[in-house]
Amino acid sequence: MREIQLELMRPNQIVAERERCSIAYLAAGPLEWHGPAAPFGTDPLAAYEAAKRCAREVGGVVLPPLYIGTERERQPQDLANMGFADTDQYILGMDFPLNTVPSYYFREDIFALVLREYVRLLVKQGYKMVVIVNGHGAHGQIETSRRIAAEFNGETNTHVVVGFPVASLGYEGEDPGHANCAEIASMMALTDSVDLSKLPPEGEPIIMWQTGMADGSAFAGRPAPDFSVQDDPRKATKELGERYVAAGAAVLIDQVRTEWAALNQR
Repeated sequence: MREIQLELMRPNQIVAERERCSIAYLAAGPLEWHGPAAPFGTDPLAAYEAAKRCAREVGGVVLPPLYIGTERERQPQDLANMGFADTDQYILGMDFPLNTVPSYYFREDIFALVLREYVRLLVKQGYKMVVIVNGHGAHGQIETSRRIAAEFNGETNTHVVVGFPVASLGYEGEDPGHANCAEIASMMALTDSVDLSKLPPEGEPIIMWQTGMADGSAFAGRPAPDFSVQDDPRKATKELGERYVAAGAAVLIDQVRTEWAALNQR
């Protein structure tokens, strides 16, 4: 099988793949609290898997994942939607007060410096296209990644793309958010690090402000009346997770294939 992981490749392999398909993938996401049942590396692990599947399908090399990411303080309305009574308190990202361990959030300017430097070095290596595979949904992370992409697209001959490999399967009750069914299931497919016994027993609500978990609808301002997670991670399975992983990778593959074809027609 063709080697795609840059850290495992010899110089001649790197040069040969760059000449065959000049794409480099850079997956990024923070080490972050994903509830008591899931690993801290959920975001970058999911992004890295999507990058590897895309490289096998389309071509190119995959750098080791960047376990870095950024977050901003929660606004009062966000906290209200998660069920907090005190909506004036300072909470960064998903680092809720009852969490036992804080996340590894980089300051936004530091995140930008690290990401920009990696892209600069890939431009120096001569890649025709660089794909930043973002695994983290924070607005600051997405905006920063897109700003860096625009900078290099405007100032170099390398085409930089930001991909976010998230896909919905469309089953009843699906509401992908943070550390709910989709992410837990994906980690079950990719790791042995999920322990569902760390969640409240079946039948008891999983309360957002207590657990640092949330539905997508809560982020959108439509929380459940009791502020519980509706897209229940306790129904996650390895098989469902593989479907999510494959669907997310398919989104990235389609984006990269389209961008690569357009680039080669210029």
